[in-house]
Amino acid sequence: MLQTKDHKIRRAFSISAKSYDHFSGLHQDIADQLLARVLKEPEPSVLLDVGCGTGYLTVKAKESFPSCRVIGLDFAPGMIEAARSKHDGIAWVLADGSHLPFSDGNFDILISNLAYQWAVDLTKAFRQARRVLTSHGSMICTLFGYNTCRELFQSLEEAKTGTLQFARLPDEAQVREALTCSGFKDINLDTQQIKIEFKGMIALITWLRSIGANNLSREGYLGPETISRAAAIYRERFPYLEGIGATFEVIRIYGKK
Repeated sequence: MLQTKDHKIRRAFSISAKSYDHFSGLHQDIADQLLARVLKEPEPSVLLDVGCGTGYLTVKAKESFPSCRVIGLDFAPGMIEAARSKHDGIAWVLADGSHLPFSDGNFDILISNLAYQWAVDLTKAFRQARRVLTSHGSMICTLFGYNTCRELFQSLEEAKTGTLQFARLPDEAQVREALTCSGFKDINLDTQQIKIEFKGMIALITWLRSIGANNLSREGYLGPETISRAAAIYRERFPYLEGIGATFEVIRIYGKK
């Protein structure tokens, strides 16, 4: 039986939970920048972290607001188990960010670091986020955008011999439209592209798997010959420092209810 996209993503992140912290330095750097923006807000009474993973940002938020009730939510059982085993004083909830199990108007601030790009319906997910915010609540989050790993997609496209089509992450226009349609106000978006060196394409793919981020669906066969051709194309077309370069597009979001 074919798995749905949600099930495949949930399983991938659960499997990667044990190694996630070791390989997630990029995520942590982006989380630190997100937290700096959160600290500009009035101190919240209740804060929700959607897609909390193993709890890095959640714990940082609790340390920054010790009197605040902080809840970390993730839909991957392995991530929640890892977070719960390491961190006390935070409520850990296993649930889907597109179906938040909270009543309306519960949270002063909703944060999320590099999670919403996996939402099947981004507008629906943002509507849920807005629903659980208080009347003065803010959503502050990041997600990976369309140009993330663009070099990898271009290399695979050039290497293919038959039909091979990947789903891609949402671009800035799609994110803005989803926020507007979900009812957010005072929307502010900015985009940053970060380039990271990898030894080769296989090292990049291995890293993506290690953090559970190899979840984009595809149509067509991706065999060893295609991968080998793509790796050679990648190294020739996109050299960077002593290896290859991979672009990660970070879309930063601020919105008010």
